[in-house]
Amino acid sequence: MARYNQERFMILGEHFYQPPRKGAHERVKSIQTDPYGVDWNRVIAGESYVPQIQAGLLELSSFDFFATMRKEMENISPESLPDLESALKERGVGDPYLHVLLPDLSYGDKQILIGAGAKLFAEQAGQLPQWFWAPETALDMETLEVLSEFGYIGVICAPEQIDVPNKEIDDRPVKIPLPNGKQFLLLAFDRPVSSALAHHKKENANQFADEVIFPRLDNLPATLPMIAFTDGETFGHHFKFGDMFLRYLMETALPEAGVAMLGINEAMSVWGEGDFLEGNLRERTAWSCPHGDLIRWHGACPCDAGFNGSWKANFSSAVSQLNEVMTRIISMEVDDYNSKLIDDFEHIFMYQGGSSDPETSLLAAKASAMAAMISCGTFFDSPGTSGRINMLFVRQALEHLRDAGLTVEANEMLQTVKNELHNAINPHTGEYLDEMFADILQLPEISTSVIDE
Repeated sequence: MARYNQERFMILGEHFYQPPRKGAHERVKSIQTDPYGVDWNRVIAGESYVPQIQAGLLELSSFDFFATMRKEMENISPESLPDLESALKERGVGDPYLHVLLPDLSYGDKQILIGAGAKLFAEQAGQLPQWFWAPETALDMETLEVLSEFGYIGVICAPEQIDVPNKEIDDRPVKIPLPNGKQFLLLAFDRPVSSALAHHKKENANQFADEVIFPRLDNLPATLPMIAFTDGETFGHHFKFGDMFLRYLMETALPEAGVAMLGINEAMSVWGEGDFLEGNLRERTAWSCPHGDLIRWHGACPCDAGFNGSWKANFSSAVSQLNEVMTRIISMEVDDYNSKLIDDFEHIFMYQGGSSDPETSLLAAKASAMAAMISCGTFFDSPGTSGRINMLFVRQALEHLRDAGLTVEANEMLQTVKNELHNAINPHTGEYLDEMFADILQLPEISTSVIDE
C-alpha cells in the first residue's frame, strides 16, 4: 500500500560538472594537469554520467550539465548525446558556460558567461532554460539581474542563502524584487535530504526513503514538492553502484510510496499561491561553504581542514588581474566583443591558435582568461589539487595574446601573475606557487614556421 493517499512530488536534482582539463591551443595541448596523467573527466563520466544517461535516469531527475563537459561527451560517449540532449529539454537547468564564481566577475563578464551558456542550451535543447544553477550556487544581486535579462525565472540555491525571517525556507520558492524592477525566484533545496544524498551510504533505497525523505516530506504542504540537489558524480564515482541506488529510489521506492518524480520545469504548475514567500538574497554565499563572503575561494577558511589557506588570496588575485587586463586590451581592440563571445563562445574557446586571425585570437585570449578563474583551483586546501588547470588557461590566454601580435603585453602579464604567486606558499610543501607552476608559466620562443602556419 502506498504511504501517501494523495500523490506527492519530489524534484531530485543533480549537478554534472568536471572542469576542462586540457587546453585547445596547439602550444599547450601537451600540458598535463593531472600529476599522474589520469583523465578524470573520462573516468568520472564512465563511472557516473554515462551509466545514468543510458539508464534513463536524467529523464527522472532534474539536472544541469556544464557545456564544457557536454562537449567532452562527444568523444567520451557520443552514443549518449541524443539521450542527454533530449533530457536537457525536459529536465535541464541552465548554467554559465564556465564554472566561475559569478559575483567575482564584472557585469559584462557575467553577461558573456550566462548568455553563452543559455544560447548553447537553447541550440541543443530547442528552448531556453527557466532555472539556473550558479557555480557553487554563489550569487549576488547583479547576477540575478543578468539572469533576468536572459529570460531566467529563478535560481536554485541553499536555504542558508536566503533571508526570510521566522520561516522554514527549505523546498520553498521565495520572491525577491530586483533593482531593475523585475521579480525573481530563489528556490531553496532541502538541506537535510540533499546532504544525506551526498554523504550517506547508497545501499538500501527503501531504507533511505523511510529514514530521510518521508519524514521531511510529511512536514511539507501537499502542494510543495520536495527538492534535493547533489553532485552527479555522487552516484557511481563517489559511491560505487550509487547509480543503481538512485535508479531504484526514483523508479521503485518513491513511486511505490505515492511519490512521483517531478521535473524542475513543472514546479510552477503545482505550487499554490500560499507556497510563495518573500525575502532577500544573502549575497556572496555558497552551498559548499557556510562561512560567508565566498571566503573559501579567496583566503584562509575553516573549510581548509586545518591547512593555511592564505595562498588563495594571491592565487585568486593573480587570475583576476589577468582577466581585468585582458578586458582592457580587448575592449580597445575588438568592437562589441561581448556579443561576439556570447554568440560563438564554444568555437572561440576551442580555437587552436594561429597568427592569421588576430580578432579570434583576442577573443580566445579573453575566453581563456575567464577560464583561468574557474573555482576549482581554490576550492581545495592544496593549490596542487586543481590549480594546474587554472594555470593552464593562464598560459593559453597568453599564447592567444601572442598570436594577436601582443607579445610585450603577454610577457608583462605573465610576470604580474608570477609575482603575485611568489607571495604565496603551498601549505603542504612550503613551495612558492610560481615555482610550483614553473613548467606551465613560461612563454618559449615561437619559431617562424609556427607563426606562418
